[in-house]
Amino acid sequence: MREGVASLTPAQTDRHFMTIAAPLMVDAAEKLKPFCGNIRRVIVRYDRVLLVFYRTAAHLVILSLEPDTDQALLDKIGNSVRKLELTGSEIDRASD
Repeated sequence: MREGVASLTPAQTDRHFMTIAAPLMVDAAEKLKPFCGNIRRVIVRYDRVLLVFYRTAAHLVILSLEPDTDQALLDKIGNSVRKLELTGSEIDRASD
């Protein structure tokens, strides 16, 4: 949560959504992976917020953005998330 920005939803709702609904949504979308290919991101666009989900090997990254966020920015963010995943796996190998 960004400092100074009020949440649109109560904290308990956020916790439930992040721990239950978000993983289910991404898992459901990934069921089509064998037929459609890799998922770049999962997007849920509401009137007041855009939720973007990026899956890495170890994490589900969830961002809330302005609803009119440009797709090119979402691509850049996705590339950055993938780079972080690569950096993390390189660190894991170095510590073995």
